[in-house]
Amino acid sequence: MRRSSIDQNYLRLTLICLSLVFYQIISSLYTFLPLFVGVFFTYIVINFEKEKSRLYVYFSFAYLSIYDLDKGFYLFSSILFFMIFYHIFIERIRNFFTCSNCILVIYVLVAYLGHFLLNSFISYILHKDSPPFSKEYIYYIVIDIVLTIILFKGKV
Repeated sequence: MRRSSIDQNYLRLTLICLSLVFYQIISSLYTFLPLFVGVFFTYIVINFEKEKSRLYVYFSFAYLSIYDLDKGFYLFSSILFFMIFYHIFIERIRNFFTCSNCILVIYVLVAYLGHFLLNSFISYILHKDSPPFSKEYIYYIVIDIVLTIILFKGKV
């Protein structure tokens, strides 16, 4: 019996998702590996309204939720931050900046810093300890900026 190409696409998607979960585990063990939060956040911002890539957007949200759990942030805080950012700031950023690379850099910076500030605000409201912002995040931001410019150049 012959397998259709649709089944192969779902098989490939499943392997990619499993490898990203495995990468998330490995990045917890080795802190020099980048977290790709900015890359996934930028992908969601660019493809959020496209019906064709809806499944990939959902998997990106799942990756960010696993990131929240793994790094000690509040569950679904990245999704909450994305919704706040997307509905309030996305059009202003697109109208204010004309440089596509500048927009990509802003998306990555907002992904890390905004997510951290939202978690700090939630911690403050709940009278809990704020999550630490280490110098490794600067390394992660730089790596994600370079990857985002390479991957999404011309798509903004």
